[in-house]
Amino acid sequence: MSTGEPTLDLTSVFDALNVGIIILDRQSRVVVWNDWIAHVTRRMAVSVRGTKFLDIFPELQATRLPLVIEDAFEIGSSSVLTHSLNKLLPLRDETDREVLHNIIVRPLAFGAAQHCLLQVDDVTLAVTRERVLRERQNARYHAIVDSAPDAIITVNLDLSIQWLNATAARILGYAPVELMGQTIDVILKNKNDLTASFLDELHNTGQSGNALPIVGRRKDGALVPFEMSVARWKADNRTFMTTIWRDVTERMVAEKALRDSEALLRRTNSELETRVEERTREREAALGQLYESQKLETIGQLTGGVAHDFNNLLSVILGSLSLLKKRLPPDPRATRLIDGAIQGAERGATLTKRLLAFARRQELKLEAIELQTLIPDMVDFLRQSVGPGVEIAVDIADDVAPIMIDANQFELALMNLAVNARDAMPQGGLLTIAGRNATTDRSKLPIGIPQGEYVRLTVADTGEGMDEATRAKAMEPFFTTKGIGKGTGLGLSMVHGLTAQSGGAMDVASDVGKGTVITLWLPRACGAEVVRDPPMSEAVVEATPRPALRILLVDDDVLVSMNTANMLIDLGHDVLEAHSGVHALRMLESEGTFDAVITDYAMPGMNGLELATRITTERPQMFVILATGYAELPTESSIAFPRLSKPYTQGQLAEALERGLAPK
Repeated sequence: MSTGEPTLDLTSVFDALNVGIIILDRQSRVVVWNDWIAHVTRRMAVSVRGTKFLDIFPELQATRLPLVIEDAFEIGSSSVLTHSLNKLLPLRDETDREVLHNIIVRPLAFGAAQHCLLQVDDVTLAVTRERVLRERQNARYHAIVDSAPDAIITVNLDLSIQWLNATAARILGYAPVELMGQTIDVILKNKNDLTASFLDELHNTGQSGNALPIVGRRKDGALVPFEMSVARWKADNRTFMTTIWRDVTERMVAEKALRDSEALLRRTNSELETRVEERTREREAALGQLYESQKLETIGQLTGGVAHDFNNLLSVILGSLSLLKKRLPPDPRATRLIDGAIQGAERGATLTKRLLAFARRQELKLEAIELQTLIPDMVDFLRQSVGPGVEIAVDIADDVAPIMIDANQFELALMNLAVNARDAMPQGGLLTIAGRNATTDRSKLPIGIPQGEYVRLTVADTGEGMDEATRAKAMEPFFTTKGIGKGTGLGLSMVHGLTAQSGGAMDVASDVGKGTVITLWLPRACGAEVVRDPPMSEAVVEATPRPALRILLVDDDVLVSMNTANMLIDLGHDVLEAHSGVHALRMLESEGTFDAVITDYAMPGMNGLELATRITTERPQMFVILATGYAELPTESSIAFPRLSKPYTQGQLAEALERGLAPK
């Protein structure tokens, strides 16, 4: 029954396709022959329909196509026949050029009848593009290898030359056509056993392990030394070997001249050679010391940055714990917990001071001190620290000049050296502290410090000593030979940082079983006194009651800024926060009058010192405090600002404000 819908005309569909469509019945007779296949075969559909396929193309009888068609009928298999591997249909386009094509053979079933579909795909354009691309690539490759400085020659397995680059032709003096097809022997001095065995190895392994020294023969008979390397490769089921010939004439001449000059030098100038060797050893030792200095400087920069950030965190922790302790109701257990947390944070602050000492970024209060007075005064304290098993001897010459250094940090450094010496003498021994004026002779000063007036302080023990590997790492932070929990590894690194920041140097000499000598080169005071900021108390102090202040707080770290603001508010002050120097300047213009400005130093863009200088220039009566975790302020600053060292407590903050705003 008709549904009224139009019937699909498959013939029109096949004719609209841009591929060839041939459908055969079980007897291989043509059932469908579309317009595209009619156009490229010059046979119309009406003339071939009903004709057996092989009657149309009898030349295909001996090809794979009939077998593939039969397999499609018999076992229902599909196949693809490509133009590169099979002889296919004789197809021509309108310009009578061959149409390169692939054929896809598939079984078809229309009801109970069996059919076979032959889909003919035109690949002429793709193949042509591929050929053009390959020719361009080959041209580019030839241009590259022709410009190579080495001769490149390709041979097949019978060693006949298949290709050579322009460099090979130029070096050997042949035109390329003269060598094509010739065996490679024609350009060798002789076919010796070494070359034969080398090429035999290539047949088995595919590539040579090392360059082979050979002698080539130019067309004019001249001999040229080469180093030849070979690689085997395959293309189109054929095996080739590419040989690369490097002309080593100049190198061999240079090597021979060098050998002759070396022999002459050994024969006629042995004494000079010995002196050169000595100078070389001295230079290597100096480079080694320079490397160690640069390594410690790099570690110091990293350590200082970490300690600075840790200081910010400790400021937040200490400030928050102090405020929390004030606000909690009396509770002994809670008080013990908070006190324990505060003590832990304070120990962390001590650790950062040691890290900053190593990194040479701690704040030093330089002053002229006399070793003849300071060290004898410390002896009793040192004896208590090292115990009765260690004898302490002090030998400070009467004429030793005063040194310019931070006295507190120097005492801590001596304590660290004494404790290290004690640990190196578990059975007891002698600790000797000696001081002498150091010579200004450049050759007798350690590398890394300028020529000048120094005091040489030595701390020597008779302990176990260190091997060279341990001594090389002794000044690195966190390096320790002590057991777990028995040392931080920061003692010597702190001493090294202190001496370097003070303008001196440190040297470690040690032998296993003979003890260790630590030498500190410290700059002389030379009568100069250093202007120092008044010491800031580390303890919490109560500020003198005063009216509430309006304070501008500047810090790029939001957490630190919030904590400091909370401490100031708890002290009864009115606080506004800015998070950059530019922001602070805008607030000074727009937010009315402020009594004081507290600014962090290390901020991106405009740092705290630049901000403080700008403020005091525009507002000379404004009181500014610089908060910093280490002494990174430039020495050329013409204005001295009060300093607040991180981490600081609420009491230290109150004291800094009270001292700065007190009537002068």
